[in-house]
Amino acid sequence: MLRASPGSNFFFHEFHRLIGHIYNAVTGDKGFIPFLEEFVSVFDAHSACLAIFDERKSRLLGAWSTNIPDHALAFYSEHVAHRDVLVDTARRVFHEGRGRFVASNLDLGPEVETLRTETRAGEWLDSFGVTEAAGAIAFSDGQHVTFFGLQRNAAQPAFTRSELSVFDHFLVHLSRAVGLHIQLQETRGQASPERLALNHINRGILICDTSFRVVFRNDTAGALLKQDCGMRIGSDGMLNLQNDEAARRLSAKLSSAITASLRQEEQDDQIIQLNHQCHQLVLVISPLSGAAPEGQQMAGAMIRIHNRDTQQVINPYLLRAMFGLTDAETEVATQLLEGQTLSDIATLSGRSRETVKYHLNSLFRKTGTSRQGELISLLSRSCVLS
Repeated sequence: MLRASPGSNFFFHEFHRLIGHIYNAVTGDKGFIPFLEEFVSVFDAHSACLAIFDERKSRLLGAWSTNIPDHALAFYSEHVAHRDVLVDTARRVFHEGRGRFVASNLDLGPEVETLRTETRAGEWLDSFGVTEAAGAIAFSDGQHVTFFGLQRNAAQPAFTRSELSVFDHFLVHLSRAVGLHIQLQETRGQASPERLALNHINRGILICDTSFRVVFRNDTAGALLKQDCGMRIGSDGMLNLQNDEAARRLSAKLSSAITASLRQEEQDDQIIQLNHQCHQLVLVISPLSGAAPEGQQMAGAMIRIHNRDTQQVINPYLLRAMFGLTDAETEVATQLLEGQTLSDIATLSGRSRETVKYHLNSLFRKTGTSRQGELISLLSRSCVLS
């Protein structure tokens, strides 16, 4: 673990390596993930995150994390983000002209446990085994704000003022790098759609880059977005959902998929059901993998849009007969087509998530598919709808 105080001995190898990761994030395929991973290792932390938020449009422009599981990211987005006391404290000291790190054990006062209960922050920390957090506003230009946070568990040392003052030395570099990153993303040309060969697929397809911007939409998605379907692409290239809860879920699931794409990790497809007026859509979110023709990593996420408006009622008897499914497998397949997640299906059916996952794997085997998105595509375009 790095223990140092600012001064002549502060500029050592670990410091320069961390600064290098910060500036490499501006154009690097992995964004700020290498910096976060190194920071957690050097400073004996459990996990870390960095998020860029557009306050005018209430949308995330980018989010990176290390050692924070998907379920914790989703819980934070839905229940904590809008009233995170640590972020509010960091924002207050920033606007007072004292931009610096704050810590839960040092700056939230004696009522910290009450605050954690009221805001559900304590429940969030418990969900992935950490006890304390520290963070700072790393960038703010009046529209965009960036929060950099890290967490420690009970076995790790408590944050100290002298340690936070060491962390403060990274803020000026993060501010410069984040500002450059935002400028670069705003001036980037859109990815070439020809190489993706997706324009003639009879299914809405959106491709998001590592900053959550839509860089490609096929004709089917473009036609759907022109309708009042509950989603649109803003002038900043961000996909906006009119339903606030669905928008929060989309941010969390996109962040998770993009992180998996950057790390080249396998991840199950994630599903969001979007109902708006007469439109019923199912969004299937998957991480991109592989390499672009130029040899560069193709990082980001794909969103497949399944429009249930054009589908008729599911016929479970035909579904069972076509693929040789059991009653339990038929029920799971039907609920997937209706836009339910595995957790939703487990709750509604009274089964464990492991049992539902077992039936899903059986569906993959019987239909010759390997991902939820493939399975839904196969079933929704087959004659099981009648």
